Amino acid sequence: MKRLLIAMTIALGLACVGSTSVAQNQTHATKLQNFTVIAPAGQYETYFVNLPTGYGLEALVGNTHRQYVQAERAAERSEAQRMRGIASQPFVAVAIDNSTGPGVAKRYLLTDSVQNTVAIVDVYCKRVAPEGKRCRLISQPV
Repeated sequence: MKRLLIAMTIALGLACVGSTSVAQNQTHATKLQNFTVIAPAGQYETYFVNLPTGYGLEALVGNTHRQYVQAERAAERSEAQRMRGIASQPFVAVAIDNSTGPGVAKRYLLTDSVQNTVAIVDVYCKRVAPEGKRCRLISQPV
């Protein structure tokens, strides 16, 4: 039974690869001042902030433990691609666990190859908030 479910899931996934309407129905995007929130149904939320250095920060926020594990794996894959130079966009990816406590407040320092700070981004996430508005990314001047 388990193998049948896995095979059906893979077949359905392959059938939907070329269909953009299915993906659009499952994604809620909200454009705000300087970042975009994308929340696929049942997955972690993704927040982007563009920085004046030409790079950006991609925060993958898991609001449940399962979503956080997914976000952590996705961030690791994205960072590996970025470090090899094959990433499609120059975003530094980080995973944030928003599954416990009232919320999260973190500061990320982005440094260059000689450890000079090139950007500072503060991430604030609420545990309970309207869908797609749980986190806020604020870039600070260096």
